[in-house]
Amino acid sequence: MNPSLRAVLVDDEQLAREELHYMLNQLGTVEVIAQAGNGLEAIPIIERVSPEVVFLDVQMPGLNGFG
Repeated sequence: MNPSLRAVLVDDEQLAREELHYMLNQLGTVEVIAQAGNGLEAIPIIERVSPEVVFLDVQMPGLNGFG
């Protein structure tokens, strides 16, 4: 099955990003196209790759998921 959603993962904890990436891969319907370690890093990535969905950690240093 081809992935139907292009996603970006944003979390300051690398292990959390890896676990979410693994779980999304198991679904077979989500393609993780990029990852970022914080909100400030995520902004240019999101603008460049134009994902359909972004999975954001709420508590991150610098710019959090709400920002």
